[in-house]
Amino acid sequence: MTVVADPSKLRDLAKKLKAAGDQIEQMQRQVLGALQSSGWNDSERQRFEADLSRDMKGVAAIGKRLQNDYPKVLERKAKALDDFRR
Repeated sequence: MTVVADPSKLRDLAKKLKAAGDQIEQMQRQVLGALQSSGWNDSERQRFEADLSRDMKGVAAIGKRLQNDYPKVLERKAKALDDFRR
């Protein structure tokens, strides 16, 4: 059986995915904070905020997967490769 992956590179990728998820979370906080401090308060803002909130939920789901799900898969694969090579 041939192993075609470097466990350390998989772990590096996992760290980068976690960092990307963290950045998404931070950007969401910044955007929502900017909206709150914009002083904009009318019915159009309410519609805008509802649309933004809906879209942010989708982005948040992606961010959580980047922070949790994908890195776990990569960490398991890296461990299995380490174990296989021993």
